[in-house]
Amino acid sequence: MPRFGVRLTNVLSRANDKPMQPPPGLVAWLDTPLPYPVSIGLAMQHLSVQSVYFVLPAAAAAALSPDPGEITRFLCLSILAAALWQALQLITRGPIGSGYPIPAIHHPALLSAYMMTGHSGGGFGAIGAMVFLTGIGAVGLAFVMPRLRVFLPNEVAGVVVILIGVALLVVATAQLGLLPGGIPPHTGALLAMFGSLGVMIGLALSRTKAAPFAVLIGSVVGVALAIALGQAPANAQQVLAGRPWLALPQPWTPDFTAVRPGPLLAYLLALVAIIATAAGNMVVIQRACDATWTRPDAAPIRRGLLANGVAIAAAGLLGGACPGPGTAAVGLSIATGTLARRIVWCGVPLLVIVALCPKFVALFVLTPAPVRAAMLFYVAGFIMAQGCQLATVRLLDTRRTLIIAFGLSSGLTVAVAPQIFVQALPAIASPLSFGAVMAFLANLVTLPLVSRKAELELPMDARAGRTASDWLEQLGGNWGLKPQTARAAERAVSELAELLQERGTAAVALSAWRSEDRVEIGLKWQGEALPERSATVRAEDLLGPLEAQERFAVWMATREAQSFTQRSSPRGAEARLIFED
Repeated sequence: MPRFGVRLTNVLSRANDKPMQPPPGLVAWLDTPLPYPVSIGLAMQHLSVQSVYFVLPAAAAAALSPDPGEITRFLCLSILAAALWQALQLITRGPIGSGYPIPAIHHPALLSAYMMTGHSGGGFGAIGAMVFLTGIGAVGLAFVMPRLRVFLPNEVAGVVVILIGVALLVVATAQLGLLPGGIPPHTGALLAMFGSLGVMIGLALSRTKAAPFAVLIGSVVGVALAIALGQAPANAQQVLAGRPWLALPQPWTPDFTAVRPGPLLAYLLALVAIIATAAGNMVVIQRACDATWTRPDAAPIRRGLLANGVAIAAAGLLGGACPGPGTAAVGLSIATGTLARRIVWCGVPLLVIVALCPKFVALFVLTPAPVRAAMLFYVAGFIMAQGCQLATVRLLDTRRTLIIAFGLSSGLTVAVAPQIFVQALPAIASPLSFGAVMAFLANLVTLPLVSRKAELELPMDARAGRTASDWLEQLGGNWGLKPQTARAAERAVSELAELLQERGTAAVALSAWRSEDRVEIGLKWQGEALPERSATVRAEDLLGPLEAQERFAVWMATREAQSFTQRSSPRGAEARLIFED
């Protein structure tokens, strides 16, 4: 197999995935075999949240055509694309799919790009062509970025997740007519919203068997309240009666001749938000599913990004809107402690049924606005809390604080004053897109400032181990390393120093080099190299010959390092340790 093929296979191999341990307190972990009636009920709860986003492709289609039939057709194709995205993420074998239970929605970052397509004279075929090209770009970027955490660190992903929560709040306030130009809500609408929200919160805190279904039950109560208070959508019965039970949507053929530079730029700029949103959701799931989580596990994230790009390209071929992770539904899963894959697998056929049943589509679209607002308010807080945790996983030095502050302030500025950005920067005139691009650029521009280097000449006296440990502890604080990274490096160097001291080494030249996502420690000394660390550890080695004892000691010292290498030269020996941060 060619070298590139071998490398690609290793990058996507599931053998590289970090084993997970279920955290305490979860109702259902990834592989929990929930009964199917329970799983379907929880999937329906996800669907009620996902349906809020049906308004995005519907709004995009309405900007291109006044024909209700074409709007419904575009929406149904978009729902099919979301079902495919959801299914691809759930795959647990092969080179594609993160294996994480992430429900799908229609990505809000591309709404302005759809509008630009219509303004430039393009139709549904033009949207399909540019969504397909966006998917191809997403697939390419999944491989081009060799060290994903360097370009999309936790701080950027955290900003994106927080801004998704902000975007949900904007949608929720729009549902209530609280945005400029909206119609102030009737008292009945507020009562229905707070009643629905109160039921959701009360059930979630009840610790009863109904707690996982808090949003679904709260939504049903909210709909009943809204109808009783006169907040049902106008002509709801006529709209439902006019929709067929079954209809197979006909795909639109992508029209590449209608691709224009301006709209295409909007799609490609949105790639930053699209990839960061997908990666951020996967990291959030990792944190929620693993009691031993300390840093993002890159292998499943890369497979998930590959599935993300493939699903987006398929959506373009169908002629639907761009699918993406449903952060609100992910937040709901975490809030209720229901993270089983079976739930999201049950959601896939539900989405397909909805896509093939225009009457069901209308039913979800006709959910009273106060109830939709209550669902969004409920999950938005959980999402922003997860984003805050993600952004602050590492110690915040000045640079990381700047990335978070710059990204958040940029996104919030667009949320507060959208019209200015719609006129000046229509390609990224949304809080999510603009904030993600600004955080990404702030990280990229300041990357050269990350590299730090320090050196120490360490005499092998009685205090050698303590001196090395104090030096690395000080560097960890100055460089903003994670506490566990600093401790692992301290232990490794002090134990290797003790081993070299027992060998009679006079001095060791220590060097430390820090990059965005890792720390490299170098040791140079006069004398022979240390033995290679043991592949397997045996207690008998401690009582065996000196070489076996040293192999065991090297394994003990370097067990937490990502890699440990040595080389010999006429000037002596050199060892290098790499720790991920």
